[in-house]
Amino acid sequence: MKIVGIGDLLIPSEYISRGFESLKEKGYEVEVFDWQLKDYEELQAINLKVEQGGAEVIEVDDSIIDKLKDAEIIITQFCVINKKVIDACPNLKIIGVLRGGYENINLEYANEKGIIVFNTPGRNANAVADFTVGMILSECRNIAKAHKELKEGNWVRDYANKDSVPDLCGKTVGLIGYGNIGKKVAQRLNAFEMNILAYDPYVKEDNIAKMVSLEELMKESDFVSIHSRLTKDNEKMINASLLSLMKPTAYFINTARSGLVDEDALVEVLKNHKIAGAAIDVFEVEPPGKDYKLISLDNITVTPHLAGGTKDAFTYSPVLLEKEMEKYLLNNEISNYIINKDILKG
Repeated sequence: MKIVGIGDLLIPSEYISRGFESLKEKGYEVEVFDWQLKDYEELQAINLKVEQGGAEVIEVDDSIIDKLKDAEIIITQFCVINKKVIDACPNLKIIGVLRGGYENINLEYANEKGIIVFNTPGRNANAVADFTVGMILSECRNIAKAHKELKEGNWVRDYANKDSVPDLCGKTVGLIGYGNIGKKVAQRLNAFEMNILAYDPYVKEDNIAKMVSLEELMKESDFVSIHSRLTKDNEKMINASLLSLMKPTAYFINTARSGLVDEDALVEVLKNHKIAGAAIDVFEVEPPGKDYKLISLDNITVTPHLAGGTKDAFTYSPVLLEKEMEKYLLNNEISNYIINKDILKG
């Protein structure tokens, strides 16, 4: 069986080759190559288009398709596998995505063709959870703002939240989305002796977090952090109405997807100091530019879509996916990493 892996700037082909060494030893043919892009900004721009418009918004170069045409299994992180690619690969049986999101795969067409699609949920859960805690601390304790001022020669100790700088101990954090990342954030913040609330329609109870309604979470939390997967059903779920429920001393953190939040509504509550602040890693427009509506506010900490980007996450992702694919390929086990299990029925 022939496996072809598409590396990129974040997960180079050599990582895929090493990650799939076990299947290589078991007789699988593994070929890898790198998707040639100018720089990380180009990759980010493509990824944003795909997140907003799906797999068919990007044209895949014929030189890439030529390297894939004999593949029975394709491994990719960000490179698009759309209808054109699938039609050019008559032997294709499996697509493996090296991350939790799979917007770059035309899943509907893969289903039509009977192609199994794997993703890699939680591959960067530790990275995002660590970063989220860092963003909470950075914003409420003004770490990033103070750093910037001191580097510019200014000794500034008072910021927008000067009258309500909090300890984390005893405060309440509300986690919207309680999957791999949300649970890891809860574990970390539990060690800070925080009270943990969570909202997730797919989770009924938990031994760390108290599961509540979204409205109760927004009202009761001192920190609201979002960790949901973006779908058509939850686009802009955090709207003006929900933001209006937050305490004036509360903070909003987004290290997930910009599409989950009504950015204009968030700008309004921050501009009018209806909440204490926000920490944001993702934006509707990336890169946003210095005059972007969120960037110019004084009660916000911003970072350029960094949350999931650790070497450990990128290195381990192919290993994690290979283990799950091996279960299916060698033992016919139905892995939880298979997105479209329905095509296996019967």
